[in-house]
Amino acid sequence: MTMDNKKWTILGLVLTFCVILGIAIVGLIPHERSDIPALQGGFDSLTLDSDFPTSPIVMPIYKVKSIEKINVGNEKLAYTVKKSTPSAMEAPVIAEKALEKYGGLPKEAQLIDATPRYINKFNLTTNAVEEKYPISTQVRYRQTLSGMPVIGAGIDIDLGENNEIIDIMKIWPVYERIGEVKVISPQEGFEKLKSHETTEKVQGNIPEGTKITDIKLGYKLYRAGPEEKESHITPVWIYYASMPPAYGSMPFVVDATAT
Repeated sequence: MTMDNKKWTILGLVLTFCVILGIAIVGLIPHERSDIPALQGGFDSLTLDSDFPTSPIVMPIYKVKSIEKINVGNEKLAYTVKKSTPSAMEAPVIAEKALEKYGGLPKEAQLIDATPRYINKFNLTTNAVEEKYPISTQVRYRQTLSGMPVIGAGIDIDLGENNEIIDIMKIWPVYERIGEVKVISPQEGFEKLKSHETTEKVQGNIPEGTKITDIKLGYKLYRAGPEEKESHITPVWIYYASMPPAYGSMPFVVDATAT
């Protein structure tokens, strides 16, 4: 049986959202799978479909005292096809139970989503998905601080057959309040967004029909590494974008610190 005869192939992992752009978290993935997509292309097609929220003049600023890190799992199971995985409704309960071994689900955790993940078989002639093969159900939590989301801090759990835990990845900072900082308005932040001044650079262009449907104030975690001497957080405006169905949704993030 040749490729010419069947015209299909398994292309690899496809999440049920953010397929084309390859975003494992939109939202806001907390660790190496980073919840901030690398986006900074053309914003000509970007439209605003949300009211600007009321903005404070200042917001609390915090020092990162320490970061709890957990990275455990079975890599051999990560991309193998399963007979079945937990449903999106069942998965958060199973994930919370699994976290009991690691001190439980923190009270500052906010459920982002529970998403079945598949390997898809595509028909290359019709460009249609012919079959889906389950590999895991991913449950994601983000950390909140003073009720606001922290980009880059959270928990990811992948569940397999019979509620098996494939992996758990956690980045959970502990903070100390050190004062306040002035922030820009969401209108000013939107102008920065249109000028490509996002916290992460974009690969490619924004699809036609992309709309900003929600705007929130939050923080972004920068972890110590080659580009950062020490871990710290910065106030940010988060512009949640709804894209055409093939692309899913994602956040655009700009620094909210007033200069």
